[in-house]
Amino acid sequence: MTIWAGVDIGNATTEVVLCREGTELDVLASARTPTRGGKGSSRAIQGAAQLARRLADTHGLVIDRAAFAPTPPVHSSVERVKLETRRTGRLTIATRSAATTAGDAVGVGVPVPVELLDEVDPDGPVVACATREWGYREVAGAVNAAVADGRNVVAVLTANDEAVLVSNRLRAALPVVDDVDVPQLLSATLVAVEVRQGVAPLQRLTDPFWLADVFGLQEDERVDARVVADQLFDSACAVVCLDSTEPATPAPRIPEPAVPSGEQAELTHIIHLADVAAQANSRRGSVVVDSLVMATMGGEEAPPAGADELGEALGVAVTRIDSEAAAARVGALTTPGVIDGVVVVDVGGGTVDVVTDGSRLVLPGAGQLLTTATATALDISRSAAEYAKRMEAVTAVTVQLVEDEHGRRQFLDKPINGRCTGWLLTSAPSGLLPFTSRMSGTEWRSWRLAAKRLVIGGNVMRGIEQVAPGATGVLLVGGGASDDELVRAVSEQLGHEVSVGRGNVAGQL
Repeated sequence: MTIWAGVDIGNATTEVVLCREGTELDVLASARTPTRGGKGSSRAIQGAAQLARRLADTHGLVIDRAAFAPTPPVHSSVERVKLETRRTGRLTIATRSAATTAGDAVGVGVPVPVELLDEVDPDGPVVACATREWGYREVAGAVNAAVADGRNVVAVLTANDEAVLVSNRLRAALPVVDDVDVPQLLSATLVAVEVRQGVAPLQRLTDPFWLADVFGLQEDERVDARVVADQLFDSACAVVCLDSTEPATPAPRIPEPAVPSGEQAELTHIIHLADVAAQANSRRGSVVVDSLVMATMGGEEAPPAGADELGEALGVAVTRIDSEAAAARVGALTTPGVIDGVVVVDVGGGTVDVVTDGSRLVLPGAGQLLTTATATALDISRSAAEYAKRMEAVTAVTVQLVEDEHGRRQFLDKPINGRCTGWLLTSAPSGLLPFTSRMSGTEWRSWRLAAKRLVIGGNVMRGIEQVAPGATGVLLVGGGASDDELVRAVSEQLGHEVSVGRGNVAGQL
């Protein structure tokens, strides 16, 4: 019997399947490896041949023939664009989080260095500000002395991570916030400090009417108060400053790129991170929202390496397949339970291919765009985001106890580094990889699923609307289909009228 090697070189991965030719093709083995040198390159051909030979040797087989569809690479570049920060006029959010806080109150006053508290007007409210050279004992002592001398100290800010240590030594109940850029604050006209304990959110700094009142804002500045209040929702502490005038040199305005239309729209896929956060109902400040990520598709640069080159590398005759899309569809339709009219969607690293019986549409924006969105939103490396995006995470409760996204706890065979306690961990080849401490497991789950709906699900929906608007069945194949959450993400985006499943070629792959 003839042993065939089916070779598929993609933008991100290369797959090889070994089959025995008989009445029907009998699948014997399969393997996958990252594409080397880029799709369409000679290096990619050599890598595919090496994978095929290694797979055959592992299973004691000899390859007689091969089938291959040479296709040029789809160049899909991905980039991040930071959008203009919303204007807040004379108001500035100095901080909306801190390593530690103390007190449960709000105070508004003029910022004053702790060493000058004894020189201020006793009638005016002041916020005591301590730079890094002031330890917690000296800060508490200076504030206690000022209060005893009749000064109206309403809050304490310190640059060191010592809020609780300062608060425990104060004779008056004051809000205390640490990790603050004190030198910058001292130039402000007025400072508002609010700290809430337990599960209580901010009450005053999230009220635009209160902000307008205590800061004496003019009518045309009320919109600035609304912006500040909106940004502080979900915070447990915050410090807001009022400057005497608006900044003389405002940050440069970065225009938002225009959304392409017509034919150009098929070559660009834009995702606003604010839209992902809104769908996930993310806490303010837990993820980056002031950016967008986009994938843009370019044309081919040179003819791809062909079947003849693969034949030389393998030392066997290679049958050239004229249409990669048609081959993908033929293979996908061998999935048990699938009907002929189903739309096959190949989710790769750079593109989403939507294939029907008579047409194929290639859209940029797939796995690589999801990686970029994750890295940007969490402010982590792309390598960490590549693993984090794929699956559920666990939270390190202790060095040997983790909790998954469903609330189930389990003990680890090997303890993790104590510095990872409280972090979210994802599976990587080296073990559990910590990637963020800014979100809980349930928050990360909501954001991750929302990102997959918008990045992958949105692109699939866009393609189906163009080539098969009446489709009732979608079959996902390709490297992206190995993501267990992708079926859910695409199904939720397409709605209940469309059945979504994953390819199972010949009932085996």
